[in-house]
Amino acid sequence: MSDLSPLEEHFPRLVHEIVACWGSPASFDQLQGLLVDSRGGRQGFPADVYSDLSLLLTLVPRPKGPYDIWSEAADADKNV
Repeated sequence: MSDLSPLEEHFPRLVHEIVACWGSPASFDQLQGLLVDSRGGRQGFPADVYSDLSLLLTLVPRPKGPYDIWSEAADADKNV
């Protein structure tokens, strides 16, 4: 049994790319770009790798836009 996550095991190049920009404002866009097919016709990731990427996406700060109601709702919850 491997100690590696499915993402590390099957896509080590992506792990290096994610680590390289982790903590920067680009982290959110990079992870979201991996999860959302903007080019069309992509096969997608296996479910366990998709799950790893989704978890990572929840750990990086979400950029606030002028109409980002979800960030405002999250901020409101913190003040309760």
